[in-house]
Amino acid sequence: MPIRTSPPGGWIRRHPKKSLLVYLLLLTLLLDFALTGLYHLFKYGTIHKYADRRALGERSPHFHHTLKPNAQFLYQRWGTLRHSVSTNSLGFRDRVVRDVPLSSNKERVLFMGDSFTYGVGLPYEKTFICLLESELAPRGVEILNAAVVSYSPAIYWKKTQDLLDRVGLRFVHLVVFLDISDIQDEAEFYDTDEERVLWIRGSTPAVREFLYEYTTILRNLWEVAEESYAWATKDPDSLRTEEDRRYATNEYRGLWTVDKGAYEDYGAPGILKAKKHMDRLHDLLKRHRIDMTLAVYPWPTQILHHDRDSIQVKIWREWAAGRSVRFIDLFPDFIPGAEDPREVIRRYFIPGDLHWNEEGHRLVARRFLENWTDPAP
Repeated sequence: MPIRTSPPGGWIRRHPKKSLLVYLLLLTLLLDFALTGLYHLFKYGTIHKYADRRALGERSPHFHHTLKPNAQFLYQRWGTLRHSVSTNSLGFRDRVVRDVPLSSNKERVLFMGDSFTYGVGLPYEKTFICLLESELAPRGVEILNAAVVSYSPAIYWKKTQDLLDRVGLRFVHLVVFLDISDIQDEAEFYDTDEERVLWIRGSTPAVREFLYEYTTILRNLWEVAEESYAWATKDPDSLRTEEDRRYATNEYRGLWTVDKGAYEDYGAPGILKAKKHMDRLHDLLKRHRIDMTLAVYPWPTQILHHDRDSIQVKIWREWAAGRSVRFIDLFPDFIPGAEDPREVIRRYFIPGDLHWNEEGHRLVARRFLENWTDPAP
């Protein structure tokens, strides 16, 4: 019986069209990596698009994530904005890299919050924290900013506990800027046990992280697939209009104060957990004889919907009153009477973003100072 053999030249010669397609795909991938790397090198000074995360951020075994102490990065990105970031010896955002003693003879006030309080998109000198620092320093008040992107009450409590009980930091007053997104974070992302903050949501696929950092074509294909999946599964954010995206309004994670469905989905359970963690934070401060101020503020979504007497305000005003905590409501400052909400958003927010621009930070600093006399209630 004759032995069957493959035609000379192997698979490539037998399938020239498929071979050409494979070569073209491989060449496209190599060019994608190479050209994306060159673009990043030109724009960021490194091929690593998220180099700022490596340079500044680190995991915490106690409260999930934090900033590295005594770190500096010249080109932290936020959308199209870039600015330098420095941290002090405590791992707090600061004017410069510097050593901060654990105790001070000044009236030391610690701020806790998320990306708004951290001041994303702006150099430190333009943030409301730095503006307050400049105003209050002549009065003998020292300001420290412990805020980091994506914090919520679970981390406010655990980070403050860590600073007091393990690090030994001493301060007389804690100011918490509680964000609209904190409620979804509490419902879907963070929980706590006695030892640490727990991440309860599945991690981002490593493939996605790699493609987003080092490619352009593959990243865009992934984004198309994600958007298609969002439409197929009726993701609420896939229904946002072009105007919503222009003004950063009606993002689903910020809708819980104005939309019954969002409130029932994550708002109600998130509020319960946020209150639990804020209660534990308050009890911790009480044991250390530290006073507290709580501030709330709207997103563009609340401004668009004229949500001035918001459930966010009602909940935390009542919470603060029951615990003798000073309460600052910034909703009226961003939601004036009859003014066009879009004009307000343009004036105070980064274009296409839900965070404050320079004017927004100046407004927050002014209003905060009007409600602030000294660290003691």
